[in-house]
Amino acid sequence: MILWAMPDSGDKTKEDYSSFVSLFKKENPSVDVTVRVFTRNVLWRRMFTIKHPTHEEEIPDLIQVPHYWTALLVREGVAENLSELDPGLSLSSCLVPLKAHCYQPGTKDIYSYPWWFDLSALHYRADHLKLVTSKPEHALATWDGLLTVCEALREKFKDTPGYYPMQNSDWRGSLSVRNALPCIWGRGGDLLSADLGTTLVGTQAFKEGIRDYVNLALKNYMPILRERGSLGTVVSGKASMMISRKQGVSTFNARRGIRVRTLPVPTTGNTYYSYLSGMNLFINKLSKDKKNALKFIKFCTRPDNQLRYAAMIDAFPAFEDAFEQFIFSSTQRLQTYSNILASARTLPNITVTGTIMEILKRILAVCATQIVEERFTQASLDRELDLAAKEIEYLLSIYEG
Repeated sequence: MILWAMPDSGDKTKEDYSSFVSLFKKENPSVDVTVRVFTRNVLWRRMFTIKHPTHEEEIPDLIQVPHYWTALLVREGVAENLSELDPGLSLSSCLVPLKAHCYQPGTKDIYSYPWWFDLSALHYRADHLKLVTSKPEHALATWDGLLTVCEALREKFKDTPGYYPMQNSDWRGSLSVRNALPCIWGRGGDLLSADLGTTLVGTQAFKEGIRDYVNLALKNYMPILRERGSLGTVVSGKASMMISRKQGVSTFNARRGIRVRTLPVPTTGNTYYSYLSGMNLFINKLSKDKKNALKFIKFCTRPDNQLRYAAMIDAFPAFEDAFEQFIFSSTQRLQTYSNILASARTLPNITVTGTIMEILKRILAVCATQIVEERFTQASLDRELDLAAKEIEYLLSIYEG
């Protein structure tokens, strides 16, 4: 069986997959499992060629994808109908926000199965924040408050070479769509209208939300287009805060003298929002080993293995019982995520969602370059968003109309 996967745990990815697959092989000694790891960008491109492989190309049996790719995979005829493979397959114990991204839109046929998920949050060094505020939870409640804290921290650490108040979590060092989304939602904006028929990318609320996030780079509170950032930069003292998934926080909290605490992403409006990102597994329609691929899915989603893998990659289990056990048997910091989940939002499960995210990623990459080259203007960003809105409307008319 061949599994195409994504780098769930950074530098530990190969080690973690090897460890997890060895557990599967203990229970299924006759099944050979080969894991290929691809970046999201590479996997995205391969989704459009996988249906017509050349005779030299490897045909995967099982593929891990972001949850919001499901509708596209169904439309492209790439994903096998799991409900037909196993009519008893159920999502009844899956966390509610993840369920909609497993079905073919408009049906109850399951085409992908949740593996794990994560939530965006604000992580900060308690010792650093203590220097500029006595109540970080109040000072960091709003986006304006975050900017005020950033300015105070920059002044406090002005003699520290290479210091930034906020570390950039984007793996390319660019501006991140996923980190911009809570700002957009806080302003009352969104990618699409409630009926999913119209894009809202060109609206004033969307533009204001993007502007809030971009201000972190414009004001030089956050580095862009430098080396890839991580929470390690926060721990080293070169940054004080970071908006990201929780990966690595527990490791750093275990280090003596370093306390990394967690809060919801500061709101740009009246309500907190967090971006929920999930990873699903689907079986390739061309697979010649669907039986074992399905067996591996069931292995991954068993409560004990949900807990094991979530702890391994520092994410969250996708099923209710495992999630509750994971949260409430852990630290107070993890219990904070239970509240963050209540205000989490995710992306719609429609065919063009992945393409919309690619369009926005392209715009923010250009924006990042313009900031570094000191030629950024708000008018140019607004113009790009207006053009993107027209592009998205065209896609909606073709694929969702």
